[in-house]
Amino acid sequence: MTAAEACSYRTRALGDILIRAGIVSEDTFQRALVQARSSHREVTEELVAMGAVTVHDVLGALAAEYHLPLLSDEDMPSSPPVVKGIPVNYLRQQRICPVVLEGLTLTLATADPSNSLVTDELTQALGLTVRLVLASSEAILQAIERSLGVATPLQRLVEGIGHSPEDGDPEQDVAQLRDMAFEAPVVRLVNLLIEEAAGSDASDIHIEPFEDSLRVRYRIDGILYDRESPPRRLQAALTSRIKLMAEMNIAERRLPQDGRIRVTAQGRRVDIRVSTVPTIHGESIVMRLLDRSSVFLPLDRLGFARQTADVFEALIRRPHGILLVTGPTGSGKTTTLYAALDKINAPGVKIITVEDPVEYQLTGINQIAVKPKIGLTFASGLRHHGGRDPGPGDRRDRHSGGADRPSGLLHPSHE
Repeated sequence: MTAAEACSYRTRALGDILIRAGIVSEDTFQRALVQARSSHREVTEELVAMGAVTVHDVLGALAAEYHLPLLSDEDMPSSPPVVKGIPVNYLRQQRICPVVLEGLTLTLATADPSNSLVTDELTQALGLTVRLVLASSEAILQAIERSLGVATPLQRLVEGIGHSPEDGDPEQDVAQLRDMAFEAPVVRLVNLLIEEAAGSDASDIHIEPFEDSLRVRYRIDGILYDRESPPRRLQAALTSRIKLMAEMNIAERRLPQDGRIRVTAQGRRVDIRVSTVPTIHGESIVMRLLDRSSVFLPLDRLGFARQTADVFEALIRRPHGILLVTGPTGSGKTTTLYAALDKINAPGVKIITVEDPVEYQLTGINQIAVKPKIGLTFASGLRHHGGRDPGPGDRRDRHSGGADRPSGLLHPSHE
């Protein structure tokens, strides 16, 4: 079901509730629905404007239908709790407001209890039990602005950045792009996005341009979440800054590019793989955050079932063969491969890897980073460093660790 279909379904459900409660007639609801579509307003707002219902009538009917407590405007908290992971823009958009956070239970005021998607999203993203109460949209928005609506760090940074030419402007030369990329507010803006992503334990930052907006999303536990985004006018400055940090060609905007950034965020070293692809509205950027401290874990801490761990360990100890580790972004492919290498690493065994990139340096292992620009590819690395084929007399040595172990091929897929 699309977002539009879901909205239409909830509107029809609201109409059925009000009609069953005897608050409005079918004809009145249909007239309000037609006017709401033409004026791009909520059907409830049209019903109130028509004088057919009051806000209290609607809330009372919803409270009875969904068996939820109803909060008056005076009952809304003067200082709503700040819940990490819920952007203020998301609260405004969904007309929801935290009321109480007790342990692992979040009490949330909503004006639309039929929108179960919000509850599901927050439950999954926060790991909390969400308990709903009803309140008017006006009371919810007032509570948000009263306590949470202060200017965010991103908003304060954006206010300090002047207007810049739109990306794709034919008059925009490399010197302009470079000048914008070195402006202090732009530098702080990119640093803020990285810091927030690292603080949220995000694996990716997605910066996507559209006709009238710039969208920023973080991937957390495999799911993309919208974050507060800078205005569309800053796309060129933001893109140029990231490309300069990643040592990319800022003048090339027609072809995909890849780069790498190394920064310290949240007090830890973070490597960032950067990919850009051209779209009809500008360059879309994906920044993959690689926390070196979290890439390596011992094999016995990866959560394998005992039987699976035994099979996996037997496979990695074989003297030859191919073991494929596959999965979506952030599923743990690289962590699994490094844990396997650490498990078989011993003074009597020589291990050579061919990696793109080398994300964690393992003591005692020869790690090769591919460099396609100079001809050092996976194929050439394997061809020159894969070791000779074992003969009958070598098999015993290989099992005992007396000969070279063929290279481990680390090539995590990324978007």
